[in-house]
Amino acid sequence: MSASPYSRHALKRSAVHFLAGKAVSAVLTLIILFWLVRLLTVEEYGVYVTFVAGMELMLAIASLGLPWIAARYLPEFRLHASGKMLAHFVWNITARIGLLLVAVSVLLYLAMPWLLEHLKLPQQTDVARLFLLVLLVDGLGWQIRENTLEPLLQQRQAQTSLVMRNMVLLLLLSITAFHEEVHLDHVVLAELTASIFGTTLAFYSMIKHLHKHRGLLKQDGWQPPPWPVMWRMARHMYFSRLVTLAYSPQSFVFLIQFYLGLEAAALFGFLRRLYGQVSRYLPATLLFSLVRPKLVASYIGEGGMADLTRNANLVGKLSLFVLMPILVFVWLAGGELLTVLSGGKFAQSGFYLAGLLMALILYSQRQILETVAVASGKSHLCMWGASLGILVLPLTYLLLKSGLGLWGPIIAIIISEMIFNATVIIALARITTYRSDTIGLYKLGTAALAGFVLAHQIAIPAHGWPRLIILAALACACFMLVSYFFKPFRVEERASLNQLLGRKIFIW
Repeated sequence: MSASPYSRHALKRSAVHFLAGKAVSAVLTLIILFWLVRLLTVEEYGVYVTFVAGMELMLAIASLGLPWIAARYLPEFRLHASGKMLAHFVWNITARIGLLLVAVSVLLYLAMPWLLEHLKLPQQTDVARLFLLVLLVDGLGWQIRENTLEPLLQQRQAQTSLVMRNMVLLLLLSITAFHEEVHLDHVVLAELTASIFGTTLAFYSMIKHLHKHRGLLKQDGWQPPPWPVMWRMARHMYFSRLVTLAYSPQSFVFLIQFYLGLEAAALFGFLRRLYGQVSRYLPATLLFSLVRPKLVASYIGEGGMADLTRNANLVGKLSLFVLMPILVFVWLAGGELLTVLSGGKFAQSGFYLAGLLMALILYSQRQILETVAVASGKSHLCMWGASLGILVLPLTYLLLKSGLGLWGPIIAIIISEMIFNATVIIALARITTYRSDTIGLYKLGTAALAGFVLAHQIAIPAHGWPRLIILAALACACFMLVSYFFKPFRVEERASLNQLLGRKIFIW
């Protein structure tokens, strides 16, 4: 067994903890999501999703690229640095992000009346200022979980913190709903209490891990990368993220609220939360918290670009392999699904969800391309790809003014992801040996289309939840059947997956 903290055994053990925690967290998150849309009025839910979108924007703005520094260099410090150097690096990043969050929160507190006036929500000033505490506390917890514990493959501790946070939130909402009618201020107070609890657990886990490895010895000949080098990479990724935020789903929530009203914002916010849930559990997203440290560690070792290309293509196809049956299901029953999940508040909106999931196909590949660019020292390509995507903003405005409703931002999201992916893929192919497995991706797309056509021919007499469950199973079965004949994964990829799983079950 390898002594490396990023060995196959360590990765497999961490994956078990990760998937178990994610499964529980996913169930809790979905329960909270579906319950909130029922507990709150459409107007209050619209305000809530606006606050959440604002929090996500502010977290991205306040990061200054530090999460990318942690993702790229924390595995290197864990492999080569002494325990003291590792602890100093972790505390340095955590303190910087904490101070940035405090500064952003103070500025927002002062600017809140002006911001809410422009969003036509001046009556929500007090609740919005209370939500700033959620931004501060939950933002710090997010930093510790995703940018410290997860790159160190401490998945059990990270997932425990997140699960406990969601359990406390669900418990508080249940107690409030039992005693009185739930309003927006109750939800914000519950979010704040749950965030304090989860962040405290994450903070304790980080301290415990650093203390456990305080005796690590520095590897001979290794020197920590200088901060100017790390900041150069972080600067590229940060500005890439800032530009992308201008045409991100979070920003479109504010545009929709301004041009189409709170009800449209509530619907788009609900769709975006569903989109986010699917995105979080794709293998490409797991790349950020589980596989990415392994990829970075393999690239800085002896594997180089060949290993990075092989693993990146495998993760990209795995993401689509998971996403495509979901997309087939939404094509078949998206309208019915949204009607049931929202308690009838958002009926006949299934095509919007299908459109967002089409964008998710491209977004899942974007995450992989960003990791390849950062690991190979080509992070500037991400900045160029994101900058070209700004071209969709005039298109978004024209589509919103033309009366297309929510299709305007959805089309803009799809086009922006196409621009980014095409730019980075073409540039990487010209200056590195990276090659995207276009044949495998094409086979997966064709299998999804064929699976949809096949499933669409089968009549389902049931209604409600029984019909949705049958359609979900049918969509999955038809896609799997077609994929079995198309074989989107290569022989060596199937062998690698079966070895990781410990048994021969991957046959596609």
